[in-house]
Amino acid sequence: MKRLFLMAGIVVLPVLSGCSVFHKSPVPPSPSLTGIAAENAGLRDQVQRARHGGLPRFAPITHAEKAVNAARAQPQVEQFDSQSLAQAEQSLTQAQSDWQSFAKGDKPTNKQLAQVADEANRAQRLAEIAQYTAQREIGLSQLQNATGRTAQASPPQSHLTDAKLVGRKVVPDMLGPLEFEPGTARLTSTSHLVVARLAKLMQAHPKQGIAIFGFTDNTAPPAKRLKAFVSANPGLEKKAKTHAAQVAAYNQGLSSARARDVAQLLVQAGIDPHRIGARGFGSQHPIASNDTAAGRHKNERVEAVVVPLKQQDGG
Repeated sequence: MKRLFLMAGIVVLPVLSGCSVFHKSPVPPSPSLTGIAAENAGLRDQVQRARHGGLPRFAPITHAEKAVNAARAQPQVEQFDSQSLAQAEQSLTQAQSDWQSFAKGDKPTNKQLAQVADEANRAQRLAEIAQYTAQREIGLSQLQNATGRTAQASPPQSHLTDAKLVGRKVVPDMLGPLEFEPGTARLTSTSHLVVARLAKLMQAHPKQGIAIFGFTDNTAPPAKRLKAFVSANPGLEKKAKTHAAQVAAYNQGLSSARARDVAQLLVQAGIDPHRIGARGFGSQHPIASNDTAAGRHKNERVEAVVVPLKQQDGG
């Protein structure tokens, strides 16, 4: 069987889960426990006592409630995936009802905890599916609209052969620059037009891949934002002990998130994720001086380079 790989040095994205800079990892159960014992211990650890009396809280239900509320708040969820949201709400209601019943009595049994956790986890999954479906449809619609608006304005690319494209930095040199809202991985509205042009170019050259590289300047974020970033990444404070090292880590994460955001939009536009690679370099490789506002603006960039897809035999 033949598989497709991007050139070495970039990260292939078979699955895209979003562009958040911060990710918290759950703490694994004690290594001395295995199998069902570890699972039961993990469930018991997620029971949280109420501060002012009343029923204790159960973490899976808390996570499910947040996911369902986020799905309810997501624009057009009712239009694109009301069924998943309705099922999520039903599972959440069942989990809440079971928990109220079990928690009123004696200490809930392992079986009861597992039952509630299963319902809550199902609610969370369904809510996230509903939210992602709406996000995907909205993003795809935006890209399609952008493609339609720029169809005549964009220069025709049909004359460009694959050989002429490989190694070419099509963003920003050929298709225009990509810009983001300050301090975020959210593209500006005008940059969606550039992503639409890039998607159109990739559709016209299906045998080529695209490498997306994110860069930032060396500016430190606001102290509050940097503190939140360090807190959200366990172990970072020990690895990056100085302020400069923490700023570098923050910029690295921001540049990676921006590259992934562009990659995700391409996938939403129908581009095979195996043709896309994304990588952030933080404040490395500046193209201008960081001592001036104009130079820092130039260094805050995303570049997209056409790369050959290499065919390789394998399982």
